[in-house]
Amino acid sequence: MKKNLFKSVAFLAVGALSGLVFNSCKGGASGGGIVDEAIKQVEQTIATEETPIFGSLPSLYEQKLEAGTIVGKHFRELKTENMDEAVKNKSLRDEAEKKLAEYYKAKISEAVTALDGKDIKVEFDKSQFSDAKVTLKVSNAERGIFNLAFDAALAKPVNKEVEFKWVFMDAEGNELQTYSDYITPGEKINKEWMVTADQHFAKKFEHLYIKF
Repeated sequence: MKKNLFKSVAFLAVGALSGLVFNSCKGGASGGGIVDEAIKQVEQTIATEETPIFGSLPSLYEQKLEAGTIVGKHFRELKTENMDEAVKNKSLRDEAEKKLAEYYKAKISEAVTALDGKDIKVEFDKSQFSDAKVTLKVSNAERGIFNLAFDAALAKPVNKEVEFKWVFMDAEGNELQTYSDYITPGEKINKEWMVTADQHFAKKFEHLYIKF
């Protein structure tokens, strides 16, 4: 009888300890630990690709978005039995979101800065332009914002307002996206327009075609 009672108590103790370990893994991890796991998972499932113009930036944006989804899902699934648990989980979530933001802020800023001043291949109709150069200029490294700096010499001066277009192209010559602005260029076009590496065409963008 005593032997069976001892076995029962021992079994209950092991069961309680197992439950404690499970609950600790489910909800008691630090916000930083949750982020580390999310980043590890994302980097295993979303490969870091080097794109023709924006390097690894498009992949970093994808990874950041997915890691945020994983962290958010983790905290939405936590069950809170009382106000103390709710406050604790809110604190953990704030910690996790802050660490995740800082991690990708640093990665994106580093990748953006490395692209500052990069030349972009430009194609054009020689009846409209005699020469053209476009470079990437960092506008906001933390947010991954660039300006496209245009320096295009016209074949003939234009002293009236025209619709100037720049077309984002892939390596096969397919049009990805077109933007335009109404300007009066004179003999040259010296102007900057904003571009970001989180747009849908960013991975395939290889060169520009300009026209008016």
